[in-house]
Amino acid sequence: MEAALVFNKKKDFLQVLLGFIFVSFFSNILVAQNNKTFTVGSIEADQGEMAKGSLSIEKGIDEGTFIPITIINGAKSGPVLTLVAGIHGTEYVPIITAQKLVKEITPDELSGTLIIVHIANIPAFSSRSDYSSPIDYKNLNRIFPGKIDGTVSERIAFTLSNEIMSKSDYYIDMHGGEFNERIIDYLYFYYGCPDGDLCKKSYQLAHAMGNKYLFPDKYNSVPDSLPSGYSDLEAFRRGVASITLEWGDQGAVKPEEIDKALKGIKNVMKTIGMLEGKPFINENPVYLINEKLVNSNYDGILFTFVDRAQYITKGTLIGYTTDYWGNVLEEYHSPISGIVVVVKICPSINKGESVFRIAEPVDEYKE
Repeated sequence: MEAALVFNKKKDFLQVLLGFIFVSFFSNILVAQNNKTFTVGSIEADQGEMAKGSLSIEKGIDEGTFIPITIINGAKSGPVLTLVAGIHGTEYVPIITAQKLVKEITPDELSGTLIIVHIANIPAFSSRSDYSSPIDYKNLNRIFPGKIDGTVSERIAFTLSNEIMSKSDYYIDMHGGEFNERIIDYLYFYYGCPDGDLCKKSYQLAHAMGNKYLFPDKYNSVPDSLPSGYSDLEAFRRGVASITLEWGDQGAVKPEEIDKALKGIKNVMKTIGMLEGKPFINENPVYLINEKLVNSNYDGILFTFVDRAQYITKGTLIGYTTDYWGNVLEEYHSPISGIVVVVKICPSINKGESVFRIAEPVDEYKE
């Protein structure tokens, strides 16, 4: 019988931190190909150097593409951290953050290797497509680990899984709000996994990033018998500590969002021993549980009454959809009392699409 474990934020974080430092000390000896020459595809970075280039996604059953990456191979040995931006085409804060980070991190100050995937999904980015590729109409973050002989999105997923994840110790999948979304800055981290050390590392990454809202995500929510689908879960199944986060919304790039993102990434790097300096601890996160989606049952025109981060009570009228002549087709009421995580703001809505995501805020969560 499983015992329920209640996480007290400050106490448990400090315990995890001590254990994490111990694990990191020994794992850092073994990783990063000893940080001599680090290779991803045809891109090589010698120890103490930075290299930039592209991973080629060759033409297959449809057209090919490429993935622009930067490798910063530190002068000192340490872990391998991968940052992935642009899995979805209009999530711009992570993409701009990645560009700025390259200019602010030098090999001389780095212990370990930093892999930056600047834009994972060039077809979606170039066409300003939000969730899906304009080539195969697939959502890249639903088809991991991909297929070597699949469509272009599946080949991108396969390349990321086998060329990037397989060489990483830590993996952060960076997202943000699309054009049609108002969204809070939050992240997902895994708990309840068979590998306790891996879960501790995921917890550690989450609490070092600085996002206010944290979703504890049970590891077996996607059974091992099924494909991972999600980028971070595929990394986790390969033994790589991972989290997924969200920064910014409506496709906007605001300086304060970039600054917050850079601060969080650098703090993670301090926490896992890649940069010198004392890391800060997110002692007061808001955990979000019991998330509920409110979906549309009609094609039509959407009207909403609430905003991101707003607390609403169960049963509150939060929006409605009309037909194209202004007749109300359905009203939306909150299924729970909680915080609005995401609200769609584009008037165009289609049957089956999510309109709202609402979750219950708590100070502690149970495993």
